[in-house]
Amino acid sequence: MQDMNKADSSNRLRLFVFGLFAAIYFLSFLQRVAVSVVADDLAIDLGLDGVALGFMSSGFFIAYAITQPVMGFLCDKAGPVRVSVGALVIAAFGSFLFAGANGFTPAFLGRILMGAGLSAGFIPGMQVIGAMFPPETFSTYSSLFIAIGNAGSLMGAAPLSWLTTLAGWRPVFRGLAALAVVLAALCLVFAKRQSTREMPDSDSADEPGSYRDLIRSRELWLLSLFMFAKYGSQTAFQGLWGVPYISSVYNVNLTSAASALTMIAVGYVLAAPVMGKLADTMAARGTDILVARLRLLIATTLAYVITWVPIVLAPGILPFNAMYVLLFIMGMSVSSASLVFGIAKSLFPEKVSGLVIGLVNVMSTLGAAIMPPLVGSFMDRLTAQGLQGGVVYSRALAPCLVTAALCLALISLVGRQVRRSPDVEHKSD
Repeated sequence: MQDMNKADSSNRLRLFVFGLFAAIYFLSFLQRVAVSVVADDLAIDLGLDGVALGFMSSGFFIAYAITQPVMGFLCDKAGPVRVSVGALVIAAFGSFLFAGANGFTPAFLGRILMGAGLSAGFIPGMQVIGAMFPPETFSTYSSLFIAIGNAGSLMGAAPLSWLTTLAGWRPVFRGLAALAVVLAALCLVFAKRQSTREMPDSDSADEPGSYRDLIRSRELWLLSLFMFAKYGSQTAFQGLWGVPYISSVYNVNLTSAASALTMIAVGYVLAAPVMGKLADTMAARGTDILVARLRLLIATTLAYVITWVPIVLAPGILPFNAMYVLLFIMGMSVSSASLVFGIAKSLFPEKVSGLVIGLVNVMSTLGAAIMPPLVGSFMDRLTAQGLQGGVVYSRALAPCLVTAALCLALISLVGRQVRRSPDVEHKSD
């Protein structure tokens, strides 16, 4: 009976720590969209023009992308708990600085500190999940973790806007800073107990040969380019050009177009845990866990390519209501990209897992930064040629269809490489 009580207590603590790191990742996504919610207030209170507001938004992502590999390296060296505590303190300071800013410079510096600090929201969480939960449930919990994080952007817009209207943007950002401090304290008090018992020894990562082999790995670069292409094409549509495309092609107002586009986020959040659970279920029935993840990722990436075909090659061929279904499927198919981190975990040693996750994740961020302006440049050229309306958007989005097809080729190459390479370790995480 005493052993059962200890097991129950350990399971409760494990789930609590999972929820804690998921909350940190949720906060990261919430802060990503925060500037767009308070943009009008910032323009008035700080005297910012459109260019300055654009830099204010990009500052977070620039810092986030640059610090991802660094955070991965630090997690391998010092452990995810210590890194999370320090990073959350940095994020809290950045949010406090932003809340008290009286001009562009301190506000921009605050956003950079927020991006740098909250870049630790993802890698430590993935490492802790890998250490705390059995290998056969890694895909389930890692996908659920990613879904909770993405819910931060889905839920952050309307509630944050309501809070800003109620209390003002400065108190809201002070509150977000206080939340980061609370999460850091909880992480220090509770997560350290769990991690010291179950996290691998961080000193084992201090082997230069491990890093050289990692950088030379073909699989690492194939997975990284896959993330660049998939999240780059998704962000170009969901994050910037989707609303004007739908509005122009279907002649609907911006509210209706935005409502349809929201289905990508809904599909992602709902499907990500299902994808992880499905991969683990396939493995439980006898399929090698690495093979299960690859098969599922290849199938869903094919579905992702198919969703782009009517958008780019036959704009308007589907009824407007059918776009809700199409975009929901797009969100579901994109959500399977969370399996990439499980694949990477199976292919590379645990001692460099933080750096692997950081390198793969930074490529998704770079894709999200590069693809939207690339589509915009195509759009400018087409407009200069005299084209107008939906045809401009559909043709300008052609790079997204190309990169989606590239995703399918890249992940198929990973599967082929795994099958052909006897030296590739099919370890059970």
